[in-house]
Amino acid sequence: MLRKFILIFSSILYFDPALSIYVTTSQPYVIADIGKNATLDCSYKTHVDSQFSLEWRFTPGPTENAQAEKILYYTDGTVYKLGAQANRINLIDQVPTKGVASIIIANTKSSDTGRYSCDINNPPDFTGPSEAFVNLIVRVPPSIPECKVIGKPYIGNNVTLLCSSTVGRPTPQYKWSEVRSATVTASPRITLKAVDSKKGTLILRNLTMEESGIYRCTSSNVLGEQSCQLTLSVTVNNMAGVIVGAVIGTLMALILIAVVAYCLFHQKKKTSKDHYTGHELREDAMAPGKETSSNLLESSAHNQGTRLNSMNSKYNIVV
Repeated sequence: MLRKFILIFSSILYFDPALSIYVTTSQPYVIADIGKNATLDCSYKTHVDSQFSLEWRFTPGPTENAQAEKILYYTDGTVYKLGAQANRINLIDQVPTKGVASIIIANTKSSDTGRYSCDINNPPDFTGPSEAFVNLIVRVPPSIPECKVIGKPYIGNNVTLLCSSTVGRPTPQYKWSEVRSATVTASPRITLKAVDSKKGTLILRNLTMEESGIYRCTSSNVLGEQSCQLTLSVTVNNMAGVIVGAVIGTLMALILIAVVAYCLFHQKKKTSKDHYTGHELREDAMAPGKETSSNLLESSAHNQGTRLNSMNSKYNIVV
């Protein structure tokens, strides 16, 4: 136990602080409004030597898998600036060899949002944290949103009113309202369940003519708001009119066919009746079949008379 304590104590005695480095930042997260200046803090502790160098790198965000870009480099008394931010970046201490390696970004832009790293290299100092990270968020007011209708605004249909700003940080929130008599008031038909404040959508179901009107969308965040509006005109479905017209046309055709068929049927019936009337029996006409029977009876009576006369003549019968 005593031997172990001696070894630890000996290592402390022989530790050389000149061989260590410590880099840190007092503000790992910085928020700046667009157009304003942003200060990215970086400080360090080390024994600066002739090989001392400072490097700032930038990783655009929040794009995933983005590559870090070198934006500032200091060595041997000279500062090198690189990239699109070169003319807007400056060291707070123009000779950053006294423990301060902070930078300032002037006239910030939306594209400045991302992760920054401050890296100190000072051989032979190799132990300890040599890099610190600062996340910068540049806030941007929302751009003028675009309003549009998704779906066919026909009676009975469902439509979605969509509102979207292409620019805005933090992400804008959206609110739909209806314009009435030049006054913006909340429509009683717009319910919280129908509006998605994050996506900027308003769903109108089972449309009626009363939904026709002017609708306004407001896009807002902490820096301001912008709005757009659209006119919704609810009409009768043209296809429904075509179908109704087709149905009416079909019914009319069927009625016409029925009338023509009825007329033809009665015309044929009348013609058949006229043809039968031309062969009606006269009062003195003999019914079919009777003429033959009558002739037979007359012939039979004539024959009987002849035979009777013959017999009277033969036997001279006198009555």
